[in-house]
Amino acid sequence: MEFSLEQGREVLGRTPEALRAMLSGLSEGWTAGDEGPGTWSPYQVLGHLTHIEEVDWIDRTRIILAHGTTRAFEPVDREAGFTRLKGWPVGDLLERFASIRTSNLSALGELVNANDLERRGVHPDFGEVSLGQLLATWVVHDMNHLGQIVKAMAKQYTAAVGPWRAFLPIVDAP
Repeated sequence: MEFSLEQGREVLGRTPEALRAMLSGLSEGWTAGDEGPGTWSPYQVLGHLTHIEEVDWIDRTRIILAHGTTRAFEPVDREAGFTRLKGWPVGDLLERFASIRTSNLSALGELVNANDLERRGVHPDFGEVSLGQLLATWVVHDMNHLGQIVKAMAKQYTAAVGPWRAFLPIVDAP
């Protein structure tokens, strides 16, 4: 499937509600549990998503549109949201993420059309990338982290499922 703005927006517009459905009103046992050392809890994933929504996708889109390959993107600290948003209630994080996402989708609609998708920018690690690749990554980034949340939550019941564990590969997935 090739990237399209319309299909990408279908997913991007639904992520805030998906996160609300998954995390709103849950106890800390669900939101704070991770998969072990070096992994993120659903709360941390939500902080990451919120921070990245504030500093990455639309900022980099604007850099490609304004500067092309003459200006590289600034590196993004993937864990900065852990510190900056630490202590925020889950409900407030969900609202912040939804608000920024709405604003970003509005900006995307104003800034980008299908003819722009082949325009190029420079990623600090990957080198030249297209705007279409950046925007497709935004969509898959959402899906990746929704899956990460589901997996972290499922693993909280690894022992509790008893013998059904054999039919639940998510609890043993790396």
